[in-house]
Amino acid sequence: DTTLCHTQRETERERDREVTSKWLRTWQNLNRDFGKKKRKRDILGQLKKTHSTSEKDTAQSNMQVQVLILLATTLAISCCLSEKEVFVESGSVAVLPCVVHSFNAHSSAVQWKKAIGNELKTVWRRDRSGLEFRPVGRGPRAHCPQPNFGKGDYSLHIEGARVEDGGTYYCVVEGNTVYVEVILRVVRVSFSPTEVVEGNDLTITCSITPQPGSMVTTWELNGSQEPSRTSFQTLRHSNVSQKESGIWSCLVRRRASGEVQLKASASLQVKGILNPKDNPTVVYAEVGSSVTLPCIFSDELNSDTWKKVSTTTSMPVPLPPSFKTSSGPVVMQWDRSAYIDTVEEADQGMYKCSGQMKSADGKGVSVERNIQLVIAQVKRSSRSGQMTLTCDISDTNQVTQYEWLRLDSGENATHTLTPLQKSKSKVFTIPKGEANNLGGWVCRFYSQQRLLGNVTYHQETMSSLKGQNESGSSKKVITVIGLTLLLMLVLLILLQIYKNHRRRKMIMQYPAMETIVHLATNERERRERCKSREKELKASCSADMISTSV
Repeated sequence: DTTLCHTQRETERERDREVTSKWLRTWQNLNRDFGKKKRKRDILGQLKKTHSTSEKDTAQSNMQVQVLILLATTLAISCCLSEKEVFVESGSVAVLPCVVHSFNAHSSAVQWKKAIGNELKTVWRRDRSGLEFRPVGRGPRAHCPQPNFGKGDYSLHIEGARVEDGGTYYCVVEGNTVYVEVILRVVRVSFSPTEVVEGNDLTITCSITPQPGSMVTTWELNGSQEPSRTSFQTLRHSNVSQKESGIWSCLVRRRASGEVQLKASASLQVKGILNPKDNPTVVYAEVGSSVTLPCIFSDELNSDTWKKVSTTTSMPVPLPPSFKTSSGPVVMQWDRSAYIDTVEEADQGMYKCSGQMKSADGKGVSVERNIQLVIAQVKRSSRSGQMTLTCDISDTNQVTQYEWLRLDSGENATHTLTPLQKSKSKVFTIPKGEANNLGGWVCRFYSQQRLLGNVTYHQETMSSLKGQNESGSSKKVITVIGLTLLLMLVLLILLQIYKNHRRRKMIMQYPAMETIVHLATNERERRERCKSREKELKASCSADMISTSV
């Protein structure tokens, strides 16, 4: 009997130990799946059901005691749970904070787990021995910097955060009663289609994974807020132009406070004509100067053309004689800009640059820009002894204001501009005291937002005109003097011819005298020749004597 009682007592103790072991395993499962009270209650219910089914013979008192212990443990875990939320941009480094106070930080075991469905999968784990465990994959991106362990910092670093990295993470440090739950939300800005050509439709999306319920989004383009597109995570554009190219930023804010949690950005390049962006665009040029009509494409071209468009007829208009397109080595690969070496007044008008580009599906897409060339010049007029200058512009639709400045030339080719007048009038009257200014005058013309261009009227032009008049009058005087001298010379020649004619006429009346005169002249010439010969003979003889004596 004694042996039988002893055996029964050992059996009951063994059953009690099994019950305790199962409740300990239940507590460990709760540690792995803590963070959601509903999940804990579900697990507790399942374990209670399993335990009641498998341990029917266990005393009810023991059962109640163990249940009370388990509930106390669950409440302790719930009270010591710390929840945090982290926003990170896709592609950057995500830091999930886990800072606890540990007395033996270097020898502590640390676990980072992620909730995937109803399971917890280990992301990173470190044992007390210092051995690290990571999941097998294409290269671990998650780690905890060990130098921070001494400070109780067990934060998880995820390199190159992806959309699939978003979710709920748990940090468990051995020997601590504080458990950290971190919700990682990955924000990503994407474009559809990824390759956009001018004229296509575009969809811009700001995705947040997992999606929060108390957040709103606002949009910025190149740092400027888009007020008409706020509070929408998806934007749709039709007939896209270069105005939509740039850096699109999605700002994630809290609905209650408006505090910005994260700013995620992505760059969008629209294939087409990069410069100019506006269609049509206006280029201003001064008469006599050179001008560039920009047309720079973003990608490979099948063909490109330039032509001048008539606003009155459908007939083609010939390009200016000095019109040239880009040829040879250029600054940019697809630069098809045009140049006019010397701008004339007749060059004003509308020019069109067009080209065929390849789209993502291999089809040809036509893109074009209309460029209006506006001519500017200063015209001079004089009234009542005062000189006035007029800033003449071929198209003043965008011009709202004119500014006149005096240009003073100094030493070492320096120039100084002095403002004189700024108004809506394009006419400027030069003060009498400054009419002989050796520099010039500059006319600047503005739109409501910016400076459009300027044109210069040089005083040297006026001085040269005056000098031309003076040089013209002096040339006339020289011409008159030359003609007078020539006329006097002709008169002298005619007078000499007349004298010779009179003398011959007088001699012809006495033929014998003419014969005598001729004979005397011939004799005199013969004597002169003989004398010259004798001098030559004497010189040669003296030279022979000198050579013989030597």
